[in-house]
Amino acid sequence: MIRVRGIYSTAVTGLLDEAGYRFADVSIDIQERFPALKKHGEVLLTIKDQDDRSGLIILGDPELLAKVVFLLRSIIPDLIVGYVPVGPYSMYVVRLVERVDGDIWLAEYMPGRFCTVKLRNSHSEGDLLLAHVTRASPEAPLLKEGAALTGRYVRLIQFERHNTSEHIRDAELRLQLLTLAMNEVPQGWGVHFRSAAKNANILDVGREIKELLKKATEFLNVFKPQSIGPVMVGESLALVEIPPDTALKFDTIRERYFTTIPFHHLLKSLGIEELSHKIDFAEKNALSGRCFSREKVLEAIMEEFAKLHGSRVSIFHKKLTGQGHVWSAVAEIRSPGYVQLRRQSSSQGTYDGFKNIRREEGDQIVSYTWLFARTIIHFYYSPTGELKGIYVNLNTPVFFALQPPGLKYVDLAMDVTYSPMEGVQVTDQEEFQELVEYEILPRSLAEKYKLFAEKVAGILGEKNSEEIVAEARRLQSSIFGTEVDKML
Repeated sequence: MIRVRGIYSTAVTGLLDEAGYRFADVSIDIQERFPALKKHGEVLLTIKDQDDRSGLIILGDPELLAKVVFLLRSIIPDLIVGYVPVGPYSMYVVRLVERVDGDIWLAEYMPGRFCTVKLRNSHSEGDLLLAHVTRASPEAPLLKEGAALTGRYVRLIQFERHNTSEHIRDAELRLQLLTLAMNEVPQGWGVHFRSAAKNANILDVGREIKELLKKATEFLNVFKPQSIGPVMVGESLALVEIPPDTALKFDTIRERYFTTIPFHHLLKSLGIEELSHKIDFAEKNALSGRCFSREKVLEAIMEEFAKLHGSRVSIFHKKLTGQGHVWSAVAEIRSPGYVQLRRQSSSQGTYDGFKNIRREEGDQIVSYTWLFARTIIHFYYSPTGELKGIYVNLNTPVFFALQPPGLKYVDLAMDVTYSPMEGVQVTDQEEFQELVEYEILPRSLAEKYKLFAEKVAGILGEKNSEEIVAEARRLQSSIFGTEVDKML
Protein backbone atom coordinates (compact mmCIF):
# COMPACT_ATOMS: atom_id res chain seq x y z
CA MET A 1 0.00 0.00 0.00
CA ILE A 2 2.76 2.51 1.00
CA ARG A 3 6.18 2.53 -0.65
CA VAL A 4 8.90 4.29 1.36
CA ARG A 5 12.32 5.22 -0.01
CA GLY A 6 15.20 7.53 0.91
CA ILE A 7 17.21 8.64 3.92
CA TYR A 8 14.11 9.04 6.13
CA SER A 9 12.68 5.61 5.22
CA THR A 10 13.54 3.79 8.47
CA ALA A 11 12.03 6.45 10.74
CA VAL A 12 8.94 6.92 8.56
CA THR A 13 8.37 3.18 8.12
CA GLY A 14 8.60 2.63 11.87
CA LEU A 15 6.02 5.31 12.61
CA LEU A 16 3.60 4.10 9.95
CA ASP A 17 4.05 0.46 10.97
CA GLU A 18 3.16 1.32 14.58
CA ALA A 19 0.04 3.06 13.25
CA GLY A 20 -1.04 -0.14 11.46
CA TYR A 21 -0.34 0.77 7.85
CA ARG A 22 0.62 -1.81 5.23
CA PHE A 23 3.53 -1.54 2.83
CA ALA A 24 4.39 -2.44 -0.76
CA ASP A 25 7.57 -2.74 -2.82
CA VAL A 26 9.62 -2.97 0.39
CA SER A 27 13.40 -2.43 0.07
CA ILE A 28 15.87 -5.05 1.32
CA ASP A 29 17.13 -2.81 4.16
CA ILE A 30 13.62 -2.06 5.40
CA GLN A 31 12.67 -5.74 5.21
CA GLU A 32 15.69 -6.63 7.38
CA ARG A 33 14.88 -3.94 9.95
CA PHE A 34 11.16 -4.68 10.08
CA PRO A 35 10.76 -8.43 9.40
CA ALA A 36 7.15 -8.45 10.64
CA LEU A 37 6.06 -5.62 8.34
CA LYS A 38 2.51 -5.96 7.01
CA LYS A 39 2.55 -6.02 3.19
CA HIS A 40 0.13 -5.44 0.34
CA GLY A 41 1.12 -5.74 -3.31
CA GLU A 42 -0.49 -2.54 -4.58
CA VAL A 43 1.30 0.83 -4.20
CA LEU A 44 -1.20 3.58 -3.39
CA LEU A 45 1.22 6.09 -1.90
CA THR A 46 4.93 6.78 -2.38
CA ILE A 47 7.10 8.57 0.19
CA LYS A 48 10.58 9.53 -0.98
CA ASP A 49 13.34 12.14 -0.61
CA GLN A 50 13.21 15.54 -2.21
CA ASP A 51 16.03 15.98 -4.72
CA ASP A 52 18.21 17.87 -2.24
CA ARG A 53 17.28 15.49 0.63
CA SER A 54 15.92 18.38 2.69
CA GLY A 55 12.53 16.75 3.11
CA LEU A 56 9.95 14.38 1.70
CA ILE A 57 7.78 14.10 -1.36
CA ILE A 58 4.54 12.24 -0.63
CA LEU A 59 2.58 11.32 -3.74
CA GLY A 60 -0.50 9.22 -4.42
CA ASP A 61 -4.03 8.51 -3.24
CA PRO A 62 -5.57 11.77 -1.90
CA GLU A 63 -7.36 10.23 1.09
CA LEU A 64 -4.41 8.10 2.20
CA LEU A 65 -2.00 11.00 1.73
CA ALA A 66 -4.05 13.26 4.00
CA LYS A 67 -4.07 10.60 6.74
CA VAL A 68 -0.31 10.01 6.53
CA VAL A 69 0.51 13.73 6.63
CA PHE A 70 -1.79 14.17 9.64
CA LEU A 71 -0.04 11.31 11.45
CA LEU A 72 3.46 12.62 10.75
CA ARG A 73 2.51 16.13 11.87
CA SER A 74 0.86 14.87 15.05
CA ILE A 75 4.17 13.23 16.01
CA ILE A 76 6.53 15.89 14.63
CA PRO A 77 4.64 19.22 14.78
CA ASP A 78 7.49 21.30 13.31
CA LEU A 79 7.17 19.80 9.83
CA ILE A 80 6.50 22.39 7.13
CA VAL A 81 4.00 21.00 4.63
CA GLY A 82 3.02 22.36 1.23
CA TYR A 83 -0.11 20.44 0.23
CA VAL A 84 -1.27 20.16 -3.40
CA PRO A 85 -4.62 18.31 -3.31
CA VAL A 86 -5.06 18.35 -7.09
CA GLY A 87 -1.76 16.85 -8.12
CA PRO A 88 -0.18 14.82 -10.92
CA TYR A 89 -2.49 13.44 -13.61
CA SER A 90 -5.41 15.52 -12.41
CA MET A 91 -7.34 17.04 -15.32
CA TYR A 92 -8.17 20.72 -15.81
CA VAL A 93 -9.88 22.84 -18.38
CA VAL A 94 -7.41 25.63 -19.17
CA ARG A 95 -7.66 28.84 -21.19
CA LEU A 96 -4.69 29.67 -23.43
CA VAL A 97 -3.32 33.14 -22.66
CA GLU A 98 -0.21 33.54 -24.80
CA ARG A 99 2.42 31.49 -26.59
CA VAL A 100 5.72 31.19 -24.72
CA ASP A 101 7.73 29.22 -27.27
CA GLY A 102 6.64 26.78 -29.97
CA ASP A 103 4.01 24.46 -28.49
CA ILE A 104 4.51 25.83 -24.95
CA TRP A 105 1.79 28.24 -23.77
CA LEU A 106 0.92 30.23 -20.68
CA ALA A 107 -2.60 29.24 -19.60
CA GLU A 108 -5.10 30.06 -16.86
CA TYR A 109 -6.18 26.93 -14.99
CA MET A 110 -8.04 28.54 -12.07
CA PRO A 111 -9.38 32.10 -11.84
CA GLY A 112 -6.30 34.31 -11.54
CA ARG A 113 -3.87 31.36 -11.42
CA PHE A 114 -1.60 30.41 -14.27
CA CYS A 115 0.35 27.40 -15.50
CA THR A 116 2.52 26.29 -18.38
CA VAL A 117 0.89 23.85 -20.81
CA LYS A 118 2.44 21.83 -23.63
CA LEU A 119 0.10 21.45 -26.62
CA ARG A 120 -0.30 18.43 -28.87
CA ASN A 121 -2.63 20.08 -31.41
CA SER A 122 -2.97 23.47 -33.07
CA HIS A 123 -4.81 26.07 -30.95
CA SER A 124 -5.25 29.82 -30.69
CA GLU A 125 -5.20 32.37 -27.90
CA GLY A 126 -8.37 32.17 -25.78
CA ASP A 127 -9.13 28.53 -26.61
CA LEU A 128 -10.43 26.27 -23.84
CA LEU A 129 -8.94 22.78 -23.78
CA LEU A 130 -8.50 19.73 -21.58
CA ALA A 131 -5.05 19.13 -20.03
CA HIS A 132 -3.55 17.01 -17.27
CA VAL A 133 -0.94 17.86 -14.64
CA THR A 134 2.54 16.43 -15.24
CA ARG A 135 4.36 18.43 -12.55
CA ALA A 136 2.30 19.60 -9.61
CA SER A 137 3.13 22.84 -7.82
CA PRO A 138 1.18 25.19 -5.53
CA GLU A 139 2.07 28.12 -7.78
CA ALA A 140 3.39 27.07 -11.20
CA PRO A 141 2.19 23.62 -12.33
CA LEU A 142 3.15 22.11 -15.67
CA LEU A 143 0.40 20.52 -17.78
CA LYS A 144 0.12 18.67 -21.09
CA GLU A 145 -2.83 18.71 -23.44
CA GLY A 146 -5.03 15.63 -23.26
CA ALA A 147 -6.87 13.38 -20.84
CA ALA A 148 -5.29 11.13 -18.20
CA LEU A 149 -7.08 8.40 -16.25
CA THR A 150 -5.48 6.44 -13.45
CA GLY A 151 -6.22 2.84 -12.47
CA ARG A 152 -4.70 0.35 -10.06
CA TYR A 153 -2.18 -1.09 -12.52
CA VAL A 154 -2.03 1.37 -15.40
CA ARG A 155 -2.44 5.00 -16.30
CA LEU A 156 -4.06 5.85 -19.64
CA ILE A 157 -2.73 9.10 -21.15
CA GLN A 158 -3.87 10.77 -24.34
CA PHE A 159 -1.17 11.61 -26.95
CA GLU A 160 1.57 9.68 -25.08
CA ARG A 161 3.70 6.61 -25.79
CA HIS A 162 3.55 3.33 -23.91
CA ASN A 163 6.06 2.97 -21.05
CA THR A 164 6.63 1.14 -17.77
CA SER A 165 7.44 2.19 -14.23
CA GLU A 166 11.13 2.29 -13.31
CA HIS A 167 10.26 -0.21 -10.58
CA ILE A 168 9.41 -2.88 -13.18
CA ARG A 169 12.92 -4.16 -13.86
CA ASP A 170 12.18 -7.57 -15.38
CA ALA A 171 12.91 -7.16 -19.12
CA GLU A 172 10.66 -10.05 -20.11
CA LEU A 173 7.74 -8.64 -18.11
CA ARG A 174 8.26 -5.17 -19.59
CA LEU A 175 8.13 -6.65 -23.09
CA GLN A 176 4.97 -8.59 -22.24
CA LEU A 177 3.24 -5.48 -20.86
CA LEU A 178 4.25 -3.23 -23.76
CA THR A 179 3.06 -5.86 -26.25
CA LEU A 180 -0.28 -5.97 -24.42
CA ALA A 181 -0.60 -2.18 -24.74
CA MET A 182 0.22 -2.19 -28.47
CA ASN A 183 -2.42 -4.86 -29.10
CA GLU A 184 -5.19 -3.38 -26.93
CA VAL A 185 -4.86 0.40 -27.17
CA PRO A 186 -5.85 2.49 -30.22
CA GLN A 187 -3.62 5.15 -31.73
CA GLY A 188 -3.64 8.43 -29.83
CA TRP A 189 -3.40 6.83 -26.40
CA GLY A 190 -0.45 5.69 -24.32
CA VAL A 191 -0.34 3.31 -21.38
CA HIS A 192 1.97 3.79 -18.41
CA PHE A 193 2.27 0.55 -16.46
CA ARG A 194 2.48 1.37 -12.75
CA SER A 195 4.68 -0.57 -10.33
CA ALA A 196 1.66 -2.56 -9.08
CA ALA A 197 1.50 -4.23 -12.50
CA LYS A 198 4.64 -6.25 -11.79
CA ASN A 199 2.79 -8.37 -9.21
CA ALA A 200 -0.56 -8.50 -11.03
CA ASN A 201 -2.15 -11.16 -13.20
CA ILE A 202 -1.71 -10.12 -16.84
CA LEU A 203 -5.42 -10.76 -17.45
CA ASP A 204 -6.32 -8.29 -14.68
CA VAL A 205 -4.02 -5.69 -16.23
CA GLY A 206 -5.58 -6.17 -19.65
CA ARG A 207 -9.07 -5.94 -18.16
CA GLU A 208 -8.23 -2.63 -16.49
CA ILE A 209 -6.88 -1.19 -19.75
CA LYS A 210 -10.19 -1.96 -21.46
CA GLU A 211 -12.16 -0.45 -18.57
CA LEU A 212 -10.14 2.78 -18.66
CA LEU A 213 -10.48 3.01 -22.44
CA LYS A 214 -14.24 2.67 -22.17
CA LYS A 215 -14.36 5.28 -19.41
CA ALA A 216 -12.17 7.67 -21.42
CA THR A 217 -14.27 7.26 -24.57
CA GLU A 218 -17.53 7.86 -22.72
CA PHE A 219 -16.05 10.89 -20.97
CA LEU A 220 -14.68 12.54 -24.12
CA ASN A 221 -17.89 11.88 -26.09
CA VAL A 222 -19.90 14.10 -23.76
CA PHE A 223 -17.18 16.47 -22.51
CA LYS A 224 -17.45 20.09 -23.64
CA PRO A 225 -15.06 22.61 -22.03
CA GLN A 226 -17.08 25.59 -20.83
CA SER A 227 -15.08 27.15 -17.98
CA ILE A 228 -11.63 26.76 -16.49
CA GLY A 229 -11.05 24.63 -13.40
CA PRO A 230 -10.48 21.06 -12.20
CA VAL A 231 -12.32 18.25 -13.98
CA MET A 232 -11.02 15.08 -12.35
CA VAL A 233 -8.58 14.49 -9.47
CA GLY A 234 -5.67 12.16 -10.18
CA GLU A 235 -3.12 12.04 -7.37
CA SER A 236 -2.35 14.41 -4.50
CA LEU A 237 1.07 15.74 -3.59
CA ALA A 238 2.61 16.93 -0.33
CA LEU A 239 6.01 18.62 -0.17
CA VAL A 240 7.31 18.14 3.37
CA GLU A 241 10.24 20.31 4.41
CA ILE A 242 12.33 18.90 7.25
CA PRO A 243 14.46 21.75 8.65
CA PRO A 244 17.84 20.74 10.17
CA ASP A 245 16.62 21.05 13.76
CA THR A 246 13.62 18.84 12.94
CA ALA A 247 15.91 16.30 11.26
CA LEU A 248 17.40 15.67 14.71
CA LYS A 249 13.95 14.55 15.87
CA PHE A 250 13.93 12.02 13.03
CA ASP A 251 17.26 10.75 14.39
CA THR A 252 15.61 10.08 17.75
CA ILE A 253 12.69 8.29 16.10
CA ARG A 254 14.98 6.20 13.89
CA GLU A 255 17.01 5.14 16.93
CA ARG A 256 13.93 3.33 18.26
CA TYR A 257 14.15 0.88 15.37
CA PHE A 258 17.82 0.72 14.36
CA THR A 259 21.26 1.83 15.52
CA THR A 260 21.57 5.50 14.58
CA ILE A 261 24.58 7.79 14.82
CA PRO A 262 24.13 11.41 15.96
CA PHE A 263 23.11 13.76 13.11
CA HIS A 264 22.36 10.76 10.87
CA HIS A 265 19.87 12.50 8.57
CA LEU A 266 21.87 15.73 8.27
CA LEU A 267 25.02 13.80 7.33
CA LYS A 268 23.09 11.74 4.80
CA SER A 269 21.64 14.92 3.30
CA LEU A 270 25.15 16.10 2.37
CA GLY A 271 25.09 13.64 -0.51
CA ILE A 272 28.66 12.41 0.03
CA GLU A 273 28.66 8.76 -1.04
CA GLU A 274 31.83 7.80 0.85
CA LEU A 275 30.50 9.32 4.08
CA SER A 276 27.15 7.59 3.60
CA HIS A 277 28.89 4.20 3.29
CA LYS A 278 30.83 4.85 6.50
CA ILE A 279 27.61 5.68 8.34
CA ASP A 280 25.94 2.51 7.06
CA PHE A 281 28.92 0.38 8.12
CA ALA A 282 29.08 1.90 11.61
CA GLU A 283 25.35 1.47 12.20
CA LYS A 284 25.19 -2.09 10.90
CA ASN A 285 28.11 -3.05 13.14
CA ALA A 286 26.78 -1.12 16.16
CA LEU A 287 29.84 1.15 16.27
CA SER A 288 27.95 4.42 16.65
CA GLY A 289 28.68 4.96 20.33
CA ARG A 290 32.41 4.34 20.02
CA CYS A 291 33.18 6.02 16.70
CA PHE A 292 30.48 8.67 16.36
CA SER A 293 29.93 10.57 19.59
CA ARG A 294 27.77 13.69 19.32
CA GLU A 295 30.80 15.91 19.91
CA LYS A 296 32.92 14.18 17.27
CA VAL A 297 30.16 14.30 14.68
CA LEU A 298 29.45 17.99 15.30
CA GLU A 299 33.18 18.68 14.99
CA ALA A 300 33.22 16.78 11.67
CA ILE A 301 30.24 18.80 10.41
CA MET A 302 32.06 22.03 11.26
CA GLU A 303 35.16 20.78 9.43
CA GLU A 304 33.12 20.00 6.32
CA PHE A 305 31.40 23.39 6.55
CA ALA A 306 34.82 25.07 6.73
CA LYS A 307 35.70 23.57 3.34
CA LEU A 308 33.45 26.20 1.77
CA HIS A 309 36.06 28.85 2.66
CA GLY A 310 37.43 30.72 -0.33
CA SER A 311 35.18 29.04 -2.88
CA ARG A 312 32.32 30.40 -4.93
CA VAL A 313 29.22 28.77 -3.50
CA SER A 314 25.64 28.50 -4.67
CA ILE A 315 22.92 29.62 -2.28
CA PHE A 316 19.67 27.71 -2.85
CA HIS A 317 16.82 30.03 -1.88
CA LYS A 318 13.84 27.67 -1.84
CA LYS A 319 10.24 28.81 -1.42
CA LEU A 320 7.31 26.88 0.00
CA THR A 321 5.31 27.64 -3.13
CA GLY A 322 7.73 25.54 -5.15
CA GLN A 323 9.41 28.55 -6.72
CA GLY A 324 12.75 30.03 -5.72
CA HIS A 325 16.11 31.01 -7.12
CA VAL A 326 19.84 30.41 -6.82
CA TRP A 327 22.47 33.07 -6.27
CA SER A 328 26.21 32.75 -5.86
CA ALA A 329 28.91 34.44 -3.80
CA VAL A 330 32.45 33.95 -2.55
CA ALA A 331 32.39 32.38 0.92
CA GLU A 332 34.69 33.28 3.78
CA ILE A 333 34.45 31.32 7.04
CA ARG A 334 34.99 33.97 9.72
CA SER A 335 34.83 31.68 12.78
CA PRO A 336 33.49 28.15 13.40
CA GLY A 337 30.02 28.01 11.84
CA TYR A 338 29.99 31.64 10.64
CA VAL A 339 30.20 32.54 6.95
CA GLN A 340 30.48 35.83 5.10
CA LEU A 341 29.27 35.91 1.49
CA ARG A 342 30.54 38.58 -0.92
CA ARG A 343 29.23 39.48 -4.36
CA GLN A 344 29.03 42.51 -6.62
CA SER A 345 25.97 43.84 -8.39
CA SER A 346 26.21 43.65 -12.17
CA SER A 347 22.83 45.20 -12.99
CA GLN A 348 20.54 48.06 -12.09
CA GLY A 349 17.14 48.01 -10.41
CA THR A 350 15.55 48.30 -6.97
CA TYR A 351 16.58 46.16 -4.01
CA ASP A 352 14.02 43.64 -2.76
CA GLY A 353 12.07 44.89 0.24
CA PHE A 354 12.73 48.57 -0.48
CA LYS A 355 10.70 51.15 -2.36
CA ASN A 356 13.38 53.65 -3.31
CA ILE A 357 16.78 52.05 -2.76
CA ARG A 358 18.41 51.72 -6.15
CA ARG A 359 20.68 48.83 -7.04
CA GLU A 360 23.54 50.12 -9.16
CA GLU A 361 26.20 48.31 -11.12
CA GLY A 362 29.26 47.93 -8.88
CA ASP A 363 27.36 47.87 -5.57
CA GLN A 364 28.91 45.55 -2.99
CA ILE A 365 26.62 43.06 -1.23
CA VAL A 366 28.00 41.48 1.94
CA SER A 367 25.86 38.80 3.57
CA TYR A 368 26.29 37.00 6.89
CA THR A 369 24.84 33.79 8.22
CA TRP A 370 25.84 30.77 10.26
CA LEU A 371 25.17 27.07 10.42
CA PHE A 372 21.52 26.52 11.48
CA ALA A 373 20.78 30.28 11.25
CA ARG A 374 17.16 31.28 10.76
CA THR A 375 18.27 34.36 8.89
CA ILE A 376 20.65 35.61 6.23
CA ILE A 377 21.52 39.26 6.77
CA HIS A 378 22.41 41.25 3.64
CA PHE A 379 24.25 44.60 3.77
CA TYR A 380 24.05 46.68 0.60
CA TYR A 381 26.91 49.14 -0.03
CA SER A 382 27.61 51.62 -2.81
CA PRO A 383 30.88 51.23 -4.77
CA THR A 384 32.42 53.80 -2.39
CA GLY A 385 31.40 51.85 0.73
CA GLU A 386 28.34 53.87 1.80
CA LEU A 387 25.61 51.75 3.45
CA LYS A 388 22.46 51.76 1.32
CA GLY A 389 20.36 49.28 3.27
CA ILE A 390 20.11 46.13 5.37
CA TYR A 391 17.87 43.23 4.39
CA VAL A 392 17.22 40.48 6.95
CA ASN A 393 15.81 37.36 5.29
CA LEU A 394 13.88 35.00 7.59
CA ASN A 395 14.17 31.34 6.71
CA THR A 396 14.36 27.78 7.98
CA PRO A 397 17.73 26.90 9.57
CA VAL A 398 20.59 27.15 7.09
CA PHE A 399 22.46 23.98 6.21
CA PHE A 400 25.06 23.25 3.55
CA ALA A 401 25.95 20.95 0.70
CA LEU A 402 29.34 20.02 -0.70
CA GLN A 403 28.39 18.54 -4.05
CA PRO A 404 27.99 21.15 -5.44
CA PRO A 405 29.29 23.48 -2.68
CA GLY A 406 26.55 25.70 -1.33
CA LEU A 407 24.06 26.69 1.34
CA LYS A 408 20.36 25.88 1.40
CA TYR A 409 17.29 27.06 3.26
CA VAL A 410 13.59 27.68 2.73
CA ASP A 411 12.43 31.29 2.60
CA LEU A 412 9.51 32.14 4.89
CA ALA A 413 8.32 35.30 3.08
CA MET A 414 8.57 37.79 5.98
CA ASP A 415 11.67 40.03 6.08
CA VAL A 416 13.06 42.95 8.07
CA THR A 417 14.63 45.91 6.26
CA TYR A 418 16.47 49.10 7.19
CA SER A 419 17.79 52.04 5.22
CA PRO A 420 18.77 55.56 6.28
CA MET A 421 16.06 56.81 3.88
CA GLU A 422 13.16 54.45 4.73
CA GLY A 423 13.94 53.43 8.32
CA VAL A 424 13.01 49.99 9.72
CA GLN A 425 10.18 47.93 8.25
CA VAL A 426 8.87 44.38 8.61
CA THR A 427 7.75 43.38 5.12
CA ASP A 428 5.50 40.70 3.56
CA GLN A 429 3.68 39.95 6.82
CA GLU A 430 0.46 39.09 4.96
CA GLU A 431 2.22 36.46 2.84
CA PHE A 432 3.79 35.02 6.00
CA GLN A 433 0.38 34.87 7.68
CA GLU A 434 -1.03 32.99 4.69
CA LEU A 435 1.51 30.23 5.35
CA VAL A 436 -0.01 29.91 8.81
CA GLU A 437 -3.65 30.12 7.70
CA TYR A 438 -3.11 27.45 5.04
CA GLU A 439 -1.45 25.27 7.72
CA ILE A 440 1.83 25.14 5.83
CA LEU A 441 3.79 26.64 8.73
CA PRO A 442 2.89 25.50 12.28
CA ARG A 443 1.30 28.33 14.27
CA SER A 444 3.57 27.87 17.31
CA LEU A 445 6.68 28.16 15.12
CA ALA A 446 5.24 31.17 13.30
CA GLU A 447 4.78 33.05 16.59
CA LYS A 448 8.48 32.61 17.33
CA TYR A 449 9.42 33.98 13.92
CA LYS A 450 7.17 37.00 14.48
CA LEU A 451 8.90 37.71 17.79
CA PHE A 452 12.29 37.21 16.15
CA ALA A 453 11.40 39.73 13.41
CA GLU A 454 10.21 42.24 16.01
CA LYS A 455 13.40 41.93 18.06
CA VAL A 456 15.69 42.08 15.02
CA ALA A 457 13.91 45.24 13.85
CA GLY A 458 14.96 46.84 17.12
CA ILE A 459 18.69 46.41 16.53
CA LEU A 460 18.99 47.62 12.93
CA GLY A 461 20.43 51.06 12.32
CA GLU A 462 22.07 51.24 15.74
CA LYS A 463 24.98 48.81 15.40
CA ASN A 464 27.66 47.84 12.89
CA SER A 465 27.38 44.71 10.77
CA GLU A 466 29.27 42.36 13.09
CA GLU A 467 27.33 43.56 16.14
CA ILE A 468 24.02 43.06 14.31
CA VAL A 469 24.95 39.51 13.31
CA ALA A 470 26.10 38.62 16.84
CA GLU A 471 22.93 40.05 18.38
CA ALA A 472 20.72 38.25 15.84
CA ARG A 473 22.36 34.97 16.79
CA ARG A 474 21.78 35.66 20.48
CA LEU A 475 18.13 36.51 19.78
CA GLN A 476 17.65 33.30 17.81
CA SER A 477 19.06 31.21 20.64
CA SER A 478 16.86 32.87 23.27
CA ILE A 479 13.64 32.78 21.20
CA PHE A 480 13.86 29.38 19.53
CA GLY A 481 16.12 27.55 21.98
CA THR A 482 16.38 24.38 19.87
CA GLU A 483 18.95 21.66 20.37
CA VAL A 484 21.20 23.00 17.61
CA ASP A 485 21.09 26.52 19.09
CA LYS A 486 22.37 25.14 22.38
CA MET A 487 25.14 23.13 20.74
CA LEU A 488 26.67 25.99 18.75
